[in-house]
Amino acid sequence: MSGRTILNAIALGCWLFASVVAFMIVAYTSFFGVGVIGLMIWFVSTRVDLEQDGTVGAGVSPGFLAHQVKTRAEMSRAERAALRGQRLLEARSARFFKYLGMVLTVGGFAGFWFFQL
Repeated sequence: MSGRTILNAIALGCWLFASVVAFMIVAYTSFFGVGVIGLMIWFVSTRVDLEQDGTVGAGVSPGFLAHQVKTRAEMSRAERAALRGQRLLEARSARFFKYLGMVLTVGGFAGFWFFQL
């Protein structure tokens, strides 16, 4: 077996575990669990959106930023275009999951509030 197959199997196993955990949360907490899962998705997608250009918070130093600027300045036009295309795709995916998290949060907490009346 190749290393790629093993990594894909591990990734699928982790997704299966995460799906089972999410199902258990929703099964035991109903709409409130949907709201909490939506909040988690919203949080993670916002962090991914913020960390688009590099690390956020700790670990940012002037030397790190200078290295990033120097590397971008030395890129060819095709490399910059490829990087820009990749960032646009990442931003579009992060935006989709951010909106999905918002919808799940509002729907879950609204459903929880509705059934508590």
